[in-house]
Amino acid sequence: MKKILIVCSVCGFLAKFGREDIEILRKLGYEIHYASNSSYPVYQYKKELYDKMGIIFHEIAIQRSPFRMILNQRAVRQVQRIVEEEDICVVHCHTPSGGLVARMACKNKKVYMIYTTHGFHFYRGCGFWRYRIFYAAEDFLSRFTDVIVAINAEDYQAASKMHVRKGVYQIPGVGLDMEYFHETTLEERRRARKRLKLQDKFFLLSVGELRKNKNQAVILQALGVLKRNGVDLTQIIYGFLGSGNQEALLRRQVRHLGLEENVRFYGYREDVRPYLQAADVLMFPSIREGLGMAALEALATGLPVIASENRGTREYMQPGQNGYLCRTIKDYAVRIEQLYRERKDWSENFKKRAEIRKSVGRFEKSFSAEIMRRIYEKAAD
Repeated sequence: MKKILIVCSVCGFLAKFGREDIEILRKLGYEIHYASNSSYPVYQYKKELYDKMGIIFHEIAIQRSPFRMILNQRAVRQVQRIVEEEDICVVHCHTPSGGLVARMACKNKKVYMIYTTHGFHFYRGCGFWRYRIFYAAEDFLSRFTDVIVAINAEDYQAASKMHVRKGVYQIPGVGLDMEYFHETTLEERRRARKRLKLQDKFFLLSVGELRKNKNQAVILQALGVLKRNGVDLTQIIYGFLGSGNQEALLRRQVRHLGLEENVRFYGYREDVRPYLQAADVLMFPSIREGLGMAALEALATGLPVIASENRGTREYMQPGQNGYLCRTIKDYAVRIEQLYRERKDWSENFKKRAEIRKSVGRFEKSFSAEIMRRIYEKAAD
């Protein structure tokens, strides 16, 4: 039996973002092994779920930061041992940290190596030395890589210049489930808003881990600007859907800006749809994104998005059509106030919501699945 090992630093990643790949691999007859670190429960992790999916889980010491050298070296040895003991023939690694550990572990082994970037750590505008250092590291590791899978055009172009052995592919992310994230109906919106006790509030929502790169603090700063400019915020609520190491800092910032009545922390939720149904706008201010599934899922429900301009959001944001792109705190303040005043033309206009949903049709999961199926078939051969 063919055996594949999937390597990623965040344990719940596979259950949240890899289900389509798992189905493809099972149909191709692979025995699926998964190596990760269960101490990073960014997404819900249930061992019984992986057992049900037929996945054999291996605990390794991999760290989310590639600079945690000692523990990542230990993870390299652990991956080597798994590959040898289980007679693994294909390895699929995800994210820069997973890509580093897996490729260093297998550089002298006869395995077929697939690497999905989910966003290189170097990107246009990141600074000269950051770009040079991270590009050099990825280019070196590409020499031990059969296939690189990129999820945006900028990363695809960069990977195409590296020393990949077989080829580079671009997919539209892990794939958008357009049926699951269906267009919100008027009744769903009313029901969700009643459950969240929003009444006639203008509801801004952020979905994602509370960490520095997600940059949720900039939205609080923008609300602070509006407050200082005399805008009445009594009808505006900003909700955080997620957990992470920035939560305490964000709570302090809320108190400092006097926004206690405007901000709600909902914590991590496995099903985000009720919150998307209730929202008027999704706020997506990440400093960097490979693509940004949270924004795509929101757009699929017909919800407008106010996002930072980066290589990921440039793939699907159409300013003035499905939302707006921002660069500064002032930009966010201006767009929040604009959509607040134009809410009947955006979140409450269901003809407009249908157009917003249509803008992300090309990211539907079947397109990604077909490319990954071909990649896995070639690996099996």
